[in-house]
Amino acid sequence: MKKSLLTHIASNFISEYENVANSSVTYLLNEYPQAQAALKSLLDIEKVPSHYVTELSTTTNGRPDVTGLDDNGNKTIIIEGKFWANLTSNQPNNYLEELATNGKLLFLAPAKRLVSLEAEVNKRSKNQSDKIFFSSWEFFLTLVEKENSKDHDQHLSSDLTQMKELCKKMNEEGMPPLSMSDLDPMNGRRSVHFSDIINECNSILRKWGNADFSGLKTQSQTYGHGFYFRSYSFGCFLSFDNQNWHTKSNHTPIWLDVKNQEWQETQEINHALKYFDSPNSYGNKLGIVLSAGMDKEQAITYIVKKVKEVLTHLNTKLSNKEFD
Repeated sequence: MKKSLLTHIASNFISEYENVANSSVTYLLNEYPQAQAALKSLLDIEKVPSHYVTELSTTTNGRPDVTGLDDNGNKTIIIEGKFWANLTSNQPNNYLEELATNGKLLFLAPAKRLVSLEAEVNKRSKNQSDKIFFSSWEFFLTLVEKENSKDHDQHLSSDLTQMKELCKKMNEEGMPPLSMSDLDPMNGRRSVHFSDIINECNSILRKWGNADFSGLKTQSQTYGHGFYFRSYSFGCFLSFDNQNWHTKSNHTPIWLDVKNQEWQETQEINHALKYFDSPNSYGNKLGIVLSAGMDKEQAITYIVKKVKEVLTHLNTKLSNKEFD
C-alpha cells in the first residue's frame, strides 16, 4: 500500500485512527469550500455551516466527533466518523437531541460496514431516520474530489490523497468488533494446522538437493509462522502469513518470499515471479493458492511441489539472463 505522511504519523504515534480521520474531516470542512459543497450535496440541503469543531463537549450528551455550527452557534450538523469501533451509548439519540430543528447527523464508515451500521443506528433511533444520513469515507472524499475538479486546488488534492490512504489502511487493517464466528475455536485450530503444514514442508524441503538450511532457522513472526532457506542463488522464506491472507486479492495463507543472496528484493526476481504466475505475484512474494477439499497431506505435497517449480523456474530464467 502507498503510504502518505498522514498515514505514517497515525501508524507510528497515534493509536486512535478515528480521531485522526475526524480531525482531518474538520480541517477539510473549515479550510475548503469544496468540502462544504460536497457535504451539502451528500445531505441534500441548501446550506451547510462554514465552521466546524472537533469533539465539542456537551453537558450530558457526550462529545460528537465533528460539529458544524451556524452563524448563531446552533448545531446544524454532527458528523460521527467510524471505522470499526462500536456505537457508544450516546449514538445516535443523544446526538440528535443536540441538533437544531432541521439539523442532520451523518455517519461516515467503511463501505463494508454501512449496512450493519445503518441497521443498528435505525434500530436505536426509531422515528428519527429523516435526520440521519450514512456514507462511506470513500464516497464522501470522492464527492470532495468532484467539487475540486471544478476549480482545482493542488493543496486540497494533496490532502485528499493522504485522507484516502489513511482510510484505505483502516479499511484493510482495522479490527472490526468481535463476532461469535471470530471466537469459534475452529479458527485457532485452523491456524495450528497451517503452522504444522509449514513445519512439515520444512522437513521435506530439507531433503531436496537444491535447498540449503545451514545457519538458518524457523521463525514465528507477527502475522504467522515460517522458515528461511537458500535455494540456487536465492534467499527464501516460506510461511503461513495471516496479513497477506486477508490483504492480498488472491486470499491465500501460504506465501513464498524470494530474494537474492544478500536477502534483498530485486526487479529481476520480481519480473521472473510475475512471468511464472502473474495473478499470484506481489513484488518478491508469491502466493501459493490451495484448493478447497485438500486434506493436510495434499496441501503439503502441493506446496512443496510449487516451491520447487518456482525456484527452478527462477534459476533457469535468471541464469539465462532472460530478464535483463
